[in-house]
Amino acid sequence: MDLDECFRKGLIKKKRVDEELVKSLIEMSNIKEEAVKTANINARNISAYVSLAYDSLREVLEALCVLKGYKVVSHICIGELLKNILEDFDYEEFDRLRWIRNSINYYGEKVDFEQGRNIIKKVFKIKKKIINKYLGCVK
Repeated sequence: MDLDECFRKGLIKKKRVDEELVKSLIEMSNIKEEAVKTANINARNISAYVSLAYDSLREVLEALCVLKGYKVVSHICIGELLKNILEDFDYEEFDRLRWIRNSINYYGEKVDFEQGRNIIKKVFKIKKKIINKYLGCVK
């Protein structure tokens, strides 16, 4: 799906900037990150925490979309929008993480413990970069 199709299907809509929503999304993202970082993660539950870490990243990306004046209701369309409005957005990496999360949530696939730990680290590194570069102005 491309950006034009996302708009045509109503998966992205132009909206007014809602700073309270941006703050709320960032707060929820941080709560999820804290839950992952303080959890007793093991080989049995790693996949659940990979999914939760991804959700933390998605909420920050959604907050960025809201800050730019868009409401996006599709993970694919979040990626499509951000690759068009941010010059340094790594769409391929985001899409790979989205695919892994969907494989866990919708197809019951599991990730290997070490792979999962690396994915979680990568997710939070991307999240930190987005917050520092684009959302640091939101208090």
